[in-house]
Amino acid sequence: MIEFVEGPVVEAGEESLVLAVGGLGLQVSVPARTAAGLRGAEAARLYTHLVLREDGLQLWGFATREEREMFVALLSVPQVGPKLAFRLVSALPPAELSAAVRRGDLSALDGVKGIGRRTAQRVMVELSEKLARWAPAAPSPQGEKAQVVLKALTSKVLGFPEAEARRAVERLLREAPDASVEELIRRALSLLAKG
Repeated sequence: MIEFVEGPVVEAGEESLVLAVGGLGLQVSVPARTAAGLRGAEAARLYTHLVLREDGLQLWGFATREEREMFVALLSVPQVGPKLAFRLVSALPPAELSAAVRRGDLSALDGVKGIGRRTAQRVMVELSEKLARWAPAAPSPQGEKAQVVLKALTSKVLGFPEAEARRAVERLLREAPDASVEELIRRALSLLAKG
């Protein structure tokens, strides 16, 4: 893996930079805020992730290690490829994205171009525990955990009636009070699907 690239900024596009590295010009895809911040800079260091594809190589670069780690974490979500992961990291810095996932705020995620409700829901469920490191929260009382799960279940994507969802969440909190938000959502979906 290429940990980082560092060198003079030769060219800055809207979402890319060309760095002179060891006699080569490396084109690196970067979030727009990074490109704007480095426009006119003499040199830059970008933390990178190389993606090998059938049609070539793509080097993705980020201003911080946290952004790169968020990008890599998003790649682990089924049906989220490099372009969608990049859009999410570009739109929301790691702390904001993590906080949105922890709150169950689907609208923050599906507001990003190319991210639909189902993909936003998938990201929320798959990464709720992994993303805690970017926006750690104090141990939440059961009431707050219940609200996050209830909000996810009654969202437009899942659309369960509030009364049914509330009963399922209350039952699950009695059965497994220490379960994570992700686990509660999965169990609730299973319970509600049975009717």
